Amino acid sequence: MINPYLKIFFGLAILLLGLGYIYKPEVIERLNRLLKETLLNDSYVALQRKKWGFFLVLIGSLLLYMGVSRMYR
Repeated sequence: MINPYLKIFFGLAILLLGLGYIYKPEVIERLNRLLKETLLNDSYVALQRKKWGFFLVLIGSLLLYMGVSRMYR
C-alpha cells in the first residue's frame, strides 16, 4: 500500500506542473533547460554512469526489500 501522504504530495506536484504548463510556460522551459544542462548532460552521464548505476540499483533494491518485507508481516 502506498502512503496516502505520498499520493497527496505527488498529486500536488503534478497539479502544479500542469498549472505551470498552462500559465507560466517560460518557467517550465527554464527548468527543462536547467535539467538538460546539469543532470541529463550526455558527457556527465557518460563519466558518472557507474556511480549513478550502483546508486540506483542500491536504492531500487532497498525499496523492493522494504515493500516485500512489509507484505509478509
